[in-house]
Amino acid sequence: MAAKSPVLTVSLKCTECNRRNYYKTRKRTFKKKLEFRKYCPHCNKHTLHVESKI
Repeated sequence: MAAKSPVLTVSLKCTECNRRNYYKTRKRTFKKKLEFRKYCPHCNKHTLHVESKI
């Protein structure tokens, strides 16, 4: 059986409109959820984007 990859792909979801706009990779050992202020094309402004499952 193959071992799990140390890198995990996650999506970033806008906190205002709840749409997934970005995809990033992170290490499995990093326990906190990723948070970034990024541009949301649907809200047409910079908003907080948090990590969510794909």
